[in-house]
Amino acid sequence: MSSAEQLIALEAAQAELGTLYAVARSFTALHGRAEAELLPCLTGLGSRLRGRLRKAQLTEDEIAAAASAILTLRSEWQAALKGVRTSALYQRALTAFAADQQNEIADLIPQVFAGLQRVLQPPATLYFPVSPSSGRRRPGSSPFLSAAECADRILRLLADGLEPEAGGTEWWQRDLPSISCADHASALETPIALGLVASAVRVAVFATADEPYYQIFTPRLRAPMSIVLATEAADEWWEAYQDSYREFRDTLTHELTARGYTAALGPT
Repeated sequence: MSSAEQLIALEAAQAELGTLYAVARSFTALHGRAEAELLPCLTGLGSRLRGRLRKAQLTEDEIAAAASAILTLRSEWQAALKGVRTSALYQRALTAFAADQQNEIADLIPQVFAGLQRVLQPPATLYFPVSPSSGRRRPGSSPFLSAAECADRILRLLADGLEPEAGGTEWWQRDLPSISCADHASALETPIALGLVASAVRVAVFATADEPYYQIFTPRLRAPMSIVLATEAADEWWEAYQDSYREFRDTLTHELTARGYTAALGPT
């Protein structure tokens, strides 16, 4: 392997270790160690390598030593994360989530996830985003569903309930996914929202100090919800769409009315 290839592999290994740090610090059991042990190692290693590289003093022996250190750290922290997943606490949380035992979830989630605390007095109404995206964002095709398709999507959600979206393929992204919501429809990144009166359903609501959104841990959230449409949309893709957002909004309102549903105009 050439020096250039070694450096590329080393950068990839460092990036992977950075991901492990971000994951480790998200768990209560590992947060302190990740900040006190892993972060200084990452920072020191990266600084040393960049300094050597700038001065053209990065030898093959130093690259090999850095690679060995990274592999050792990766193995250690992968084992630490595995320990979190196999712990009795985490397994209890998995069981509570699968059975939708909200009292247990309220107690266990803060013990699992660092910085996540139960909101004892959640907002009177919580708003959940509904994406109008068609999944296609390329020139010549609309990035949005038609108004009729969007109305059908909204009605399916009202009938079936909301499910959390797993963020990836790793266990820490899949095991305990949450449903995100906000206290105002205008805080969402989509102009379509479903409003839930918090007292209408018994779920524990969580938040972190540095995030504007709330989280709910449940396999499926079923409850009566209202439909809220923003008066305007900030997404620049609407500007390239053949119809304006306002036209889409009015047509969607008509489609919902034809199906027996009423939409309120935001912001709320």
